[in-house]
Order: sequence, then C-alpha cells, then structure tokens
Amino acid sequence: PTDFNPNPSLVDRVTDPLLKTWVEQLNQIFLNLSRKVKADVKANPGLYSLLYVPNGFIIPGGRFEELYYWDTYWIICGLLLCDMTTTVKGIIENYFYLIRNYHIIPNGSRKYYLQRSQPPLLIPMVDLYYRHTKDLEFIRQNIEVLEEEFNFWMNNRMVRLKKNNVCHKLARYYSPSSGPRPESYWEDYTTAENLPSEEQKEELYISLKSAAESGLDFSTRWYIKDGTNNGNLSDIDTAHIVPVDLNAYLENNARILSSFYAELGNAAKSAHYKHRATKLLQAIEAILWREDRGMWLDYDLKNLKSRDYFYMSNFAPLWTGSYTKTKEEVSKRVLHYLDESKVGEFIGGIPTSLYPSGEQWDFPNGWPPLQSILIEGLLRLQTPAAIGTARLYAERWLRSNYKGYEIFGKMFEKYDVELLGQTGSGGEYEAQTGFGWSNGVVLQILDWFGRDISLHDNDSSSPS
Repeated sequence: PTDFNPNPSLVDRVTDPLLKTWVEQLNQIFLNLSRKVKADVKANPGLYSLLYVPNGFIIPGGRFEELYYWDTYWIICGLLLCDMTTTVKGIIENYFYLIRNYHIIPNGSRKYYLQRSQPPLLIPMVDLYYRHTKDLEFIRQNIEVLEEEFNFWMNNRMVRLKKNNVCHKLARYYSPSSGPRPESYWEDYTTAENLPSEEQKEELYISLKSAAESGLDFSTRWYIKDGTNNGNLSDIDTAHIVPVDLNAYLENNARILSSFYAELGNAAKSAHYKHRATKLLQAIEAILWREDRGMWLDYDLKNLKSRDYFYMSNFAPLWTGSYTKTKEEVSKRVLHYLDESKVGEFIGGIPTSLYPSGEQWDFPNGWPPLQSILIEGLLRLQTPAAIGTARLYAERWLRSNYKGYEIFGKMFEKYDVELLGQTGSGGEYEAQTGFGWSNGVVLQILDWFGRDISLHDNDSSSPS
C-alpha cells in the first residue's frame, strides 16, 4: 500500500510495551497480504478464474488469494486503525467495480463465486470509511451502487411469513444455481451421492451454496433433522432457515442508507430507507426475537418454529442496534442468556456454537468476526455490566491470539477456545494463517481497551 505507515497512531493508544510491538508487527503483516490484479486479467479475462478489480487490496491469507466479501469488513477496521485510508478507499472502489460489472458482490473475486454473495457488509464498510474521513463526495458519487447492493438482497433473498395476521418479509441466504460448488465439486458431489433423487441432490447443493453465502460454511446452524439441529452435512437445509444475522445486517444497511441520504439532503430517499429499516425491525421483533428466551433466534421455515440453540450469530442485532427495548433491558436479557449458556467458561474466547460436530463453524472454534460482533455489541449497550463482560471476552481473545503469535509467530484464521493460542480445526481444509480478519479484530480490541489492558496482569480473564 502507498499509504503504509510503519508507526501507526494506534501504537500511542496502547500502554503495554509488548502490545505496542505487536501492533507494529500486525501492521507489517498487511504488506505481506497486499495484492493487485495484473492488467492482463482485464485484457484477457478468458485466461483467468480471477475477476479483475482496479485497485490494490488485502487478502485474508493462506489459501485465500483473492478478495473475500465479509472478511474485508474486519480487514478495513484494521487498515483504518493503521491509518491506511487511501488503501481502504481503493478496496471499497473494487467492490463498486464488481457491482457495476456483475450486479452482485460475489463471495470472492473469482468467476466461480459469481453465483453467490456473502454477508452484506459493504454499506457498513463505507460508513466506517465515512466516519474516518468525512468524505461526503465519495458517498454522493456512489450512493446508487450502495442502493443496488441493498436491493440485491431485498429483491432476491426475501421470504414472507405471517404472524398474528401480519405479513412480514425477512431475508435468507439462498444461492439457487444448479450443481455443486465449482470450487468444492468433489466434496459436494460426495455429500449428495446417497440421496435417492436428482431433485433432492439439487436441493442439497443449493443449501451447501447458501451456507457458503452465509460465510458460516459449515455448521449445525444450517442442519434440519426431525426439527432439530442434529444430523450431518447431508442434513443441511440453509434455504429453509431465516437467519438472525442477515436480517440484522440488512436492517442496519437500510438505516445507514437513510442517514447517508439525510447527509446528502435528500429527505424523500432518507424517509424511504428509514421506512424499510422499520419494516425489517418489526419483522425481526415479531419472528426472530424470543421474549421467553431473552434472545434472537433463527427461524425454521420447514417446521415453522424458532431454533433454540446457542450460536454466536444470535448476537448480531446487538452489534447492529436492531432492537426497540431500552439498552438496560437488552443488557439484562443478553447477559442472562450468556450466563445461562455457560459460554463464559472457556479460556480462549466464546465458541461459535456448543455443538462439537467436526464442522469448522461449531464448537470448539472461536472466530474473529463473531468475537468482534459480540464484544462491540456489548460495548454499544453502554451498561457497566455489558462493558465489563465485553472487556473480559476481549482480554481472553487477545491472550489466545497473542499466545499463538508468541509460540508460532503466526496469526490464525480461527482459534480453539479451550486451548490458549491453538488454531481451530475441522471443516474442509487445514487451518490457514495470515490472517486478515484476525489481525483486524486484535487491532479493534486494542483500540477499545489498549490503554488499560496488559499482558502482565494477574490473569483476571481466566474463568473462575
């Protein structure tokens, strides 16, 4: 990156000398993860699986050598904290380029990813950039592209649900192309081979691709067997699950679009998106919030019931602010749910689920984006109890990441919450290092708590 700064300002906001050095080292890793697509890819697209984008970008790392949609949100968080606003603007412009050319932000910047997207975080990325730069002209020039991204989900991923005679529309992850995932053809073919009919195989392929669109590939979160989350990968039925996280992201996207239009002086458009946010919020409250559990839960369209299981994705509305109750009330309910789920007992962070399925988005793996969503969501509640819990979780995650870096000299894609500093496992491939979003989340945590977190403290973060 042209705007690389070896001494990012974040260093001055961190007290512990070991952590200061770590910030500098993580900042250096961005140099190893930076890529630019060569001009020949644009001139001769038929020779490459890679999609051309005009500007440099940061890859996740390891086997992932292209842009990945939702990873980029946390990569951008890290880049902004390391003062690389020009690089961030370029990365966002790459996404605008993809929308203008393909009318979708693909899962990643490869041709074989064009049939599915990933969690819609472009609008929050632009919001982050805008908060850092106040570059309203950039918003003015590109607001229509942001609308197109929002409408992609609203036009292609919605289902209707009735409750108390009111019709609600909510989103699901859904990738209706035919056949297995091109990049994992053999794995999908094998998963489906024992199904009796071609139709059932196609349904399974759609649910595998839809789970990949969710970013959480794979997890018991997407299994439906006898109305439960039991079973194995051949019980995946993503297309029949209304996910908490996706709907929270979209509600927040509508709110951000409304505020952008207000800044641009377009009151009619601002009101339009405010109305869309309100409708989504009403649907989230009616269908996904379970008052008796004090938690948002995914909804099973096949069996018409809530899926009452602990998944980190349940907390997305905390992060997006998709609730109407007071912060005090939400804080009380959420902290009670966390307590009841006993997820605070692990030394290395919060597990993605409590179900040890062998899939990578399940127990005992902890994933950076989900830690970040929960910790920042708790901080946004602004109650002393929520802030204290956020700090506890942040400190544990930080220690595990630091320990891994100390032992292996690497940052991992995911971590095992039971073993401090150890990489997570399971799923379709070996654990990867680099790693874009892991670095971004550590930098976020140091931005939030760096003044008063030290690696030398008596380990206040150990579970009691």
